[in-house]
Amino acid sequence: MRRLFVLAFIWGWSFLFIKVAGEGLTPTTVAWTRIALGAGVLYAVLYGQRRRVPVDRASLRHYAVVTIAGNIVPFTLLAWGEQHITSALTAVLNASTPLFTALFAAIGLAERLRPVQIAGLALGVVGVAVAAGVGASDLEGSSTAGALAAIFAGAGYGVAFVYMRRHLVSYPPIVAATGQLATGALLLFPVAAATSVAGGVSLTPTRVASILLLGVLGTGVAYVLNYRIIADIGATKASLVTYIIPVVAVVVGILVLDEPFEARLLVGGALTVAGIAAVNHRPRVRVPEPGVLSP
Repeated sequence: MRRLFVLAFIWGWSFLFIKVAGEGLTPTTVAWTRIALGAGVLYAVLYGQRRRVPVDRASLRHYAVVTIAGNIVPFTLLAWGEQHITSALTAVLNASTPLFTALFAAIGLAERLRPVQIAGLALGVVGVAVAAGVGASDLEGSSTAGALAAIFAGAGYGVAFVYMRRHLVSYPPIVAATGQLATGALLLFPVAAATSVAGGVSLTPTRVASILLLGVLGTGVAYVLNYRIIADIGATKASLVTYIIPVVAVVVGILVLDEPFEARLLVGGALTVAGIAAVNHRPRVRVPEPGVLSP
């Protein structure tokens, strides 16, 4: 379980790294850099294990779909969203990922939702709405767009999970992850280069350190650690990291970035976590669930 807390710590801090890196890089450049660095780490691991990534046409198509839904779109949305809302709020809203995964699995995989899971989805939606400040006077303009970006990032992860469960279950997890990140780096590079030329790049030692930590630690090392945790304790227990990440991110945002404390973050976060717990509730005899994606 110690590895689980280490992973939550890494991914909780990732929201801070996104915030800092985004001050000097365009959202697509933040996304591309972390994807490329993460792919480098995973390739190094595979090289040490003497494994290879399949590059047949079907595999490349699967990698492309998963990386667009699970890396390119959500990583870009998170980087853009954090330009408009706090890293703490982003983390709480992005915790909606398991809710979207359950919903899309019910639609795309014809998985039946039990009453407790339906109630969990409803409770999770209420929690996200409370955390985002729906009905509050400060939810205006760019803050609304930023909140939606974080929520849609969670939806992207959900789509990727369902697609992976349908098409990539026969691949060793770390092989599939390496293929998806490498493909994402290739696909996003032209867009990241163009936006960097148009929007400019402003680097400082702190921003460079943040993007390096985000890519190497928050993406590459975290992926490896996540798969090892799943292998050790199973995917269902590994998914507990989902409950811990927002707590770490909120504390880090308040203490390190001096972000304002909002009581609704606690209330909305608690409701969202309760909803996730209900959605993840399974009978004693159950089929293993998938792991989790990085923030």
